[in-house]
Formats: sequence, C-alpha cells, structure tokens
Amino acid sequence: MAAAALTAVIAGLVLGILAALETGYGSDRWSQTVQAHGRIQLFGFAGVFISALVFEFIIRMNGRRPFPWTVRLGVAAALGGGSLLQAAGTLWYDQVGWLAPIGGVLMAAGAIVFMVAVVRVKSPISLKLDPQPWFIWLGAAWLTVAALMSVASALNAVDGVGLPVETHAIAEVFVRGFVLQIIFAIGPRALRGHMGLPALTARKQLILLFTLNVSTLAWLLAQDVWVLPGSALVVRLADIGLAAGLLALTVWLRVFRNMRARFKGEPYEWQVPIAWLGLTIYAATLVIVRLADSPGNLNLYQEGAIRHILFLGFMVPLMVAMSHVVLARFGTGVVHGERLLTAAFIILVAAWPLRVLPALGSDSPGDFGQGLMGLAGVATIVGLALVATVCLRTALAVSRPVQQVMRLG
Repeated sequence: MAAAALTAVIAGLVLGILAALETGYGSDRWSQTVQAHGRIQLFGFAGVFISALVFEFIIRMNGRRPFPWTVRLGVAAALGGGSLLQAAGTLWYDQVGWLAPIGGVLMAAGAIVFMVAVVRVKSPISLKLDPQPWFIWLGAAWLTVAALMSVASALNAVDGVGLPVETHAIAEVFVRGFVLQIIFAIGPRALRGHMGLPALTARKQLILLFTLNVSTLAWLLAQDVWVLPGSALVVRLADIGLAAGLLALTVWLRVFRNMRARFKGEPYEWQVPIAWLGLTIYAATLVIVRLADSPGNLNLYQEGAIRHILFLGFMVPLMVAMSHVVLARFGTGVVHGERLLTAAFIILVAAWPLRVLPALGSDSPGDFGQGLMGLAGVATIVGLALVATVCLRTALAVSRPVQQVMRLG
C-alpha cells in the first residue's frame, strides 16, 4: 500500500501536473505525458493498492491461509514495475520506446497471476447462497483484459502515443471491470461488519453482478476500436445501466443513514459516506451526460473529468477511509498516524472538484482552469504522501519481532 501511494506521488501525479499545466514534458509531449500518467495511476497505484487489499481480505473472508509472499510481492512488482516501464517507453519513445510493450507484458503477467491466485480460493459457502466470490473472480479477469489491451495499444503506438480511443477503453475497462467489481465484492461485506449496514441478499448481489458485467462488456464491444464495430447508442445504454446499478447499491446499503451519529464514531464511519457521495455524483453525471449528448461528442478533457469523478472523487477517498480499518485490523491493532490519515482524506476530497470542474464543461480549461487542475494534482500528492507515510509506519511496526510473535499467536 505504501509503495503504491509513493508510485503515484513520485511518478504518476507529477506527470499529471505537467500535463495539466502544459509545461515541460507536458508541453512538448503532452499526449505521451497524459498516457504515461494514466498508466501509472491505474496499474501502478490503483492496481497495486487494490490487489494488496484483496490478498488480505479474501483469505479472511473464506478462512484460508495467507498467500505466499512471492505471489503477493510478485503481483505488486509486476503491476507497478510494468506500469513504470510502459510509462517510460511512452514518454521517451525515441530512446527506449521498446520498454512500452515489455511493461505491458509484465502487467499482463501480474494480472494473470493475480487472477489464478484468487480463483483458487474457494468459498466455504455455496455460491447460490453467497455469490460474492464471483465479483472478485470477474474483477481479476477484467484486470487481465485491461492489461492485455494495454499491450496491444503499446504495439500499435506511434511516437509512443496510443490511439485515444484505445487508451480510453483501457482506462474504462480497468475502472468499471476491476475497480468497481472489487469494491462491490469487499465493500458491502466490510461495511456491514464495521458500520452495521444491511447485508445484501444473494438475489441483490446477482442483480449487481449482472448489471456491472453486462454494462462493462456492452460498453467495450460498442467502442470504435480495433475490430469492434462501435455504437453510440449501446454506449449510452451501457452507461445508464451502470449508473442504475451504482445507485441501486447505494440505496440497498443505506450508506447515508444516521449521518449525525456517524460523526461521533470512528473516522471511517463518517468518511465512507462522504466518499460514497462521489459515486452518486458520478452515476448522476453519467445519466445526465448520456441523456443530453452522444458519447462521441465528448472531448478528451470531458471524458477524463467524468472518469476522475469516480477515480479521485470516490475510489481514492474510499481507499483512504477503509485504510483505517485495514491498517488496524491487519496490522498491529492501531493506526500509526490516524490523524495523518484523516488529514489525507480531507485533502483528497477537496482536490477532486478542482480536477473535474474546469474540464467538465468546456473544450479547453484555459489558464485559470489549468491552474486549478495543477493545484488538484499538488493536493493529491500531499494527500497520498500522508497515506504512504501511515502505511509505511504500519509496515515497519508489523515487521518488529514482538509483533510477528503476537500475529502468529
């Protein structure tokens, strides 16, 4: 978790700021910088962070032994290292462009190992009674699809730049198929145990499973990329279907219930609903935009802004909120820097509107809008640096001999 956050801080977000301000590489190689930023943030940050959480949650949910350290470290190294290699090959295409496809192959290898590892964990409960494992299994499959698409895009790149429709498809498949799928798998179970939210019946889980995967598959098949036919109508229906599934999950979990009482509880009890607000805004934006306009009429800035509502407005704050639980329960029993983690959450929640609003309503953000987007990048760097600090302190505390004895006992 610490390494994932540091990868975003040191590499991914720096490139994002350069692209937002159109300075340095963000001026001379704007497209390369944007695509390198996206690859690192998706696979190097989110992929590593989320896979680390899955490895911890899935064994506890199913009463299994921990995965070998070689698997856990290998997946993280392949996803993170592969993303950095692909970003380097994209940015410095004229010198080391050959690194881009190699990085993609490494990411694909990490995704495949991750998929095989989680699929081998069998639930002690019948899937008819609890289909929750299917979310993790299919999420791992979508991660593999996104990684293989990244390899194909790198092979088709010209001067390090993949076709915008290809990179857009990779990002959307990663976020919809992998990120949301894992959140649907772990979120309801964890929130029920720690926040007293209602359990999802098998029927509701199957509805969500069907909605999420069918909408993602339909969206992908409707893209005008590679050999796919392209259909604006199907994309529109897929987005509205996805939004309906997200809103249904929100209603069924009753995330915003008893908000006044939640502010008196643990930090994650009030942070989770605030993060979840980003998900509802994303779902509402999808519906409004798709009903008002054709998907093909949105420019790169607008598509990126909508995706950042989900990524920076929901996923990252939720990861930070749940880190209160993860670092305490899976570590030494306490959060080593709880106030820093709370400060990180507040900073990140404040950052996402600065990133989204300047690009959402215009073809070009302008100088003032670019400044706000750059400020959002700086704020995100500060927030994730605090997260990395707390995670690293926990890792060091867990590695002490006395903690090892306590954990084994």
